[in-house]
Amino acid sequence: MVVSQELLASMTELAEVLQRQQTLGSVLAHIAEVATTSVPCCDAASVALSVNGRPTTASATARVALELDMVQYDHHDGPCLTTFRTMQALRIDLVGLDEKMPHFAVAARRLGVTGVLSTPCLWGDEPVATLNLYSCSRPFDETAEAVAAVLAAQVTVAVSRSPEFVAARDLVEQAQREADDQADVSVATGMLMAHQTCTAEEAAGLLGRAAHDDEQTIVQIAQRIIRQHRSMR
Repeated sequence: MVVSQELLASMTELAEVLQRQQTLGSVLAHIAEVATTSVPCCDAASVALSVNGRPTTASATARVALELDMVQYDHHDGPCLTTFRTMQALRIDLVGLDEKMPHFAVAARRLGVTGVLSTPCLWGDEPVATLNLYSCSRPFDETAEAVAAVLAAQVTVAVSRSPEFVAARDLVEQAQREADDQADVSVATGMLMAHQTCTAEEAAGLLGRAAHDDEQTIVQIAQRIIRQHRSMR
């Protein structure tokens, strides 16, 4: 891919926008606008964020982009949703798409869209958003896909730096830790019931007394019991 001066200027401006820590919405809107000027044949763009595992459009440069995003959400099918599921870029020509994505194809044809390019914005192995580009002149090519990948990476940076994303990840990680701790306590309780021939209530009492005597948490005692059990195998 030959990097144009326009693309270099756009990326420099994007870097400055990210440095200024503007609101997530304004940054995503800026990236979508850059897509329409730097990606060949791009007439409209949108950014769909993953909210509780479901995509929702956070910014759109034109009504056509928003309408086609909504068609996909309504019918649970389309390029954006496919990209969310596969975590791979999808570049399609609307010609002959009627059988694979009938609702989307009909809506796209009605709005004059002939090409779509949806690119995943990945945080590790997790899709946090998709950058969705629409062309009314011709299908996108490999150059467009390469430029979109660069812009999608900027979407990931913007999302990962947003307080909302950080807070959401903290909540998820805390919930996962609590679930893991509870699982350890349940496993240790089962082990005590088997080895001490006692009830679940009595096993819980044993864990509580051990935690008190050793000045540790019940989770720490449970994890110690599990380690001891494994070492005896």
